[in-house]
Amino acid sequence: MSEDPRAVRVRDAFAEHFGRPPEIVARAPGRVVLLGAHVDHQEARVLPAAIDKAVFLAAARRPDRRLHLAALDLGWDAQLDLGALPPPVGRRHPAASGFADYPAGVAAALLEEGFEIGGLDVAFGGDLPQGAGVSSSAAVEVAFLLAFRAAFGLELPPAIMARLARRAENDYLGVMSGPMDQLASLHGRAGHAILIDCRSMEAELLPLPPSLRILVFDSGVRRRLVASAFNDRRAEIRQAVEILRAELPGLELLRDLAPPDFERLRHLLPRTLERRVRHAVEEMARVAAGAAALRQGDPIELGRLMNASQASSRDLYEVSLPELDLLCAAAAGAPGCYGARLMGGGFGGVVAALTEAEACDRVAAEVADAFERAFGQRPPFFESGIAAGAELLVRPAGQGGDAGGTPAHPVLDSQGEDAGGTPALSASRLGAGKIPAFSG
Repeated sequence: MSEDPRAVRVRDAFAEHFGRPPEIVARAPGRVVLLGAHVDHQEARVLPAAIDKAVFLAAARRPDRRLHLAALDLGWDAQLDLGALPPPVGRRHPAASGFADYPAGVAAALLEEGFEIGGLDVAFGGDLPQGAGVSSSAAVEVAFLLAFRAAFGLELPPAIMARLARRAENDYLGVMSGPMDQLASLHGRAGHAILIDCRSMEAELLPLPPSLRILVFDSGVRRRLVASAFNDRRAEIRQAVEILRAELPGLELLRDLAPPDFERLRHLLPRTLERRVRHAVEEMARVAAGAAALRQGDPIELGRLMNASQASSRDLYEVSLPELDLLCAAAAGAPGCYGARLMGGGFGGVVAALTEAEACDRVAAEVADAFERAFGQRPPFFESGIAAGAELLVRPAGQGGDAGGTPAHPVLDSQGEDAGGTPALSASRLGAGKIPAFSG
């Protein structure tokens, strides 16, 4: 099988920038969430799938403790000292934040948990849209964890990598997300959705009908999770749990709230909090129903549940926007599309539509026409299959292959399992070519 041209491009950019070939090349995909909106942080079950848009990373070890980072999509270069990493984002002026925060957060999490790491030269980029809701940040984190693990021989099974990435998001970047995005990137398999238990970190692969594709439409509205109302929703859920705990001692997370208890006690909650909790309770039920639909090979029911999830995100959790609503409605109403919902934290970004392969061109045209009528422009979009999870494509010499290239190396196989002002020392513009961040 020929080498992925995206990997070749990142590898060649590394060699041009650093003057030597990389020892490591890794790939980490983004994801769509079929069901499970805003419940992973409640340790509930979720139903994502990895997509074929991904982050690619090339790296080689340095003799010191510095990270020299080349962000190809952004055209920026930065250096960090592992002995003096910048403080967490919340303790800095917003203007002092940037692309280096994600690898810095990963490095900080590794160091805080006692892992021994050294310096790396790294070039990374890809075709995964940034700030769109398909987990570009989680893909970057996973790619860097793969690089650190391969470079320094770290024992990092997928559950530990997901925990470290979540720690980077929560403690360093200040985004109070759950572990779903990283686990989806790690556990993906071509042609399969992933039923993830965000408490146990266990994953079950559920086959999707082979005729299905994902259409991803970009609303054109970008958001940063830290600056959005994402954390506000988390705070509202915590407040609701505190109120319900008076009647349900020991309740810590909505995963443990039985639907009959919610109906019995919902009158205790202010109206806004009652809507937030109702969304979570009903979304958790939709995940279970969606998994059952996949086991039965029923995309019609899965699509119906996706549409219900979007309505709940719009009306109860209130994280949608008119642009997202229109994209979802236009896609869901087009023949050949089973359902559509917003991705990520909401407040902008993209929607994903579950579509028959033969209908993709027709659905895309109908959605673009509807969006242009309403907003005066045609939305960018891409078509994706359901892809394999993160993998090490090239590993250091002495680890079962040489630096000239090895076969694709799935994350789970490498653990013996079945594959299933900024304190940066410098920052400057890169001369390397830009890899498009959004095509379609």
